[in-house]
Formats: sequence, C-alpha cells, structure tokens
Amino acid sequence: MQRRPKIDETDAKILKMLLKESRTSFTDIAKECKISVGAVRMRYKQLWKEGVVNGEVTLVNPHSLGYRHIIDLGITTSAENEGEVAKFLEGKPYISALVCHMGKYNFFGKVALRDLNGLGEILEDLEAHPNINHVEALIWSEAVNVEFPQNLVIKPLKNDASTTNKRPPQVTNDEMHVQIDEIDRKIASIVSGKSRTPFRRIAEQIGVSTKNVIQRYKRLRETVLTLSTITVDLNKLGYNALASIYLNVSNRSMMHEIYAQLFQVPNLIVVIRLIGPYDLYICVAVEDFEDLFQVSEQIRRISGIEKTEIIVTPALPAWPLNLFPSLLKSEVIQPKYWLGKTKDR
Repeated sequence: MQRRPKIDETDAKILKMLLKESRTSFTDIAKECKISVGAVRMRYKQLWKEGVVNGEVTLVNPHSLGYRHIIDLGITTSAENEGEVAKFLEGKPYISALVCHMGKYNFFGKVALRDLNGLGEILEDLEAHPNINHVEALIWSEAVNVEFPQNLVIKPLKNDASTTNKRPPQVTNDEMHVQIDEIDRKIASIVSGKSRTPFRRIAEQIGVSTKNVIQRYKRLRETVLTLSTITVDLNKLGYNALASIYLNVSNRSMMHEIYAQLFQVPNLIVVIRLIGPYDLYICVAVEDFEDLFQVSEQIRRISGIEKTEIIVTPALPAWPLNLFPSLLKSEVIQPKYWLGKTKDR
C-alpha cells in the first residue's frame, strides 16, 4: 500500500479551492487560509512533490464543438483475450478514451459523435472482431456539468452540507454549438492541458496580445471550456476504490428529487444521465468496504430508485478525467488509453 501524505486543514482548503477553480490566485487562497502567499506557494509545490496534485486541466464541452452525442461502449470479451482486444480498440480512431473496467464489461470505449447515424456501423465494426463477444451502447443524455470535484471530502476537513450541489442544468445541444477560430483552438488547447498557464505566456506562445487572450478565454469559458480544476491522486487522499453505480428509476419525472437525495451522499463526484439500459450513472469515492456498504445503503433508501448495479474499481491516480481535449485539435479523435485498473498485457 502506498504511503498516504500527511495533509493538514490548510492543505485541504488549498485543494478544495483549486478543485473548484484551478486559476484561483495564490493571493486569494492566502486570504482564505490566513497565511502568506509564499506559504501557499510552498504548500502547493509540496502537494505536487507528494503526488497529491498531478495536473491542472480545463475540461472541454464536446457539445459546443458539434459533438452532440457521447456514448460509452460497454465491451465484453474473455479474460485471456483482453490484451489483444485492447490493442484492437486502441487503433480505432472513433474511440477517444478506453477505460479498463471491472464487472459486466471488460472495457468502456468513449465515443463522441456529431449524430447517431454512424453508431450502428461502429457497433458492427467492433463486434466483427472474433474475440469481442458483445458491445452495448450507453448514451449520455448530456456531457456538461457531470463532474463534481467540490463534493470530494478532503480530510481533515469535514463534508460541508452548505455546498451541496443541485441538479445540473439541462442543456440543448443546438444552443451549445459555437464557432471558434484557430486562435480560440490554440488557447483552449493550452489551458485544457495546463489550466494555470498565465495569460501573458499564452499570448507569447500564439503571437497575440494578452488582452486578446483574456477576452477570448472569458468567452470560451461560457461555451467550450467548462470546469477548470486540478487533478488529484485519489489514493493519496485516502480513497482506495471507486463505486461505479448504475441506476434505474421508477419515474423519470422524479429526477429532480432523486438528484437532491443523491447529492446527500458524501464523495459523489460524477453524475451522468443515460439513455439505454440504465437511467443514471454515478461514481462515489470510497475508503473501504464499510464505506462502500454505507454508500450502498444510503442510495438504496432513496425514493424513486428501483434498481442498482454496483461495480467497484480501483481509485484513479488522476481525477477528474480530461476526456475530450483531442476534439480541439482536429476532426479526427485521437485514441487515448486511460487505465482504470492494471491489467496484464
């Protein structure tokens, strides 16, 4: 078991503020934590050194780039063929991210499509492989406002009920689609991989004024760029597993009430509405089996949920996942392999 770094209340506050908005200035953090700017900088550097923080990202809204549909392809194969199938899937340009899975599926292949006309061909293409048994499509109802890093409890801070989230706003794909030029793409690409990059440095890189970068960034944050956050190693925060929970509800008109109750669950960090065999996917970070049991019981008691399927996977070494930055660079999605768990290849 890896060593868990010692994090005090001040470190936890710094992490919480940067998870909510990674471009928060050290000056503002210092005021909130009642320490010097130099102390904030030193602590943040140490959190990087310890591996607690391992990235600074801005998540990309695929809808705004014309990708109306995000699909999780649940792919099943035999255990002895996983390595071969993984290599096959990695070579498919329409798969933007491949996540190793435990439970019902061996892999999840994430696909972004402008329309659903090509989904049938993709399913046929994958199932034509002799070692792929079946592919099941779970279509996301939306891909915006589905991550909630501010819900992550970072000890020694306690869960703050006052920050409980509400149901994410529904978005219309047609309203979200925007036109961006090459300068916009360059700015978005830079901050998607390094969200705290100073505007002055971005301006120098792409050859425009700092004022122009700031104006464009503000506009992009309203459409193309959503959550600006840091990525953290959940293991080093004491979370040894993720509970991936698929839910069916008795009546979709009750979604507002169901969301309100779900957000009472500590460490619920992802909620995605689905179209397909399930109505909702949620992800909860858990410390141990006792924690998992409590989460399971709390969800089971929620009015309106009639069926749950829980799959436990190891905690991710870098979360939140930055799934869609490749959409900024070209029309073709470049394959990327996300290790949700370690497999012998």
